[in-house]
Amino acid sequence: MTSGLRKAHKYIWLLMAIAIPVLILFSIKDLDVSSSEIVSNRFEASKNNVLKVAENELIKASLRSKSIEVILKSTLKNPSSILYALDSNGNKDAVIGHITSSGIYNFEIEDQPKGILLYDGLKEEIITKLILKWD
Repeated sequence: MTSGLRKAHKYIWLLMAIAIPVLILFSIKDLDVSSSEIVSNRFEASKNNVLKVAENELIKASLRSKSIEVILKSTLKNPSSILYALDSNGNKDAVIGHITSSGIYNFEIEDQPKGILLYDGLKEEIITKLILKWD
């Protein structure tokens, strides 16, 4: 390797060492995975004000005044599962949050959804759909 190639090699690696972390930060800044929380103390106090409960073989959803609790009964085969709110036509309306493994998830919501949809974003397929009839 000549001195010119060594110099170019050094600058390219320095540039990559700076550019790659910056690109990673820009790519993950818009992900909304921080809104899901495993059961915490502030949601434990609100267990008594459940408005409606609906479930199927995979998930159970409990609606509260400003939050929704989703219990995933078994581990999913899909690592990139996104929970969507459904509108009155049964179409995806808004992202509620990200679900990874079995457990209890609490999400803050503004409006009461007509249903929820568990969707695999990578394979672009519906995992399960739960139509909710809130009173």
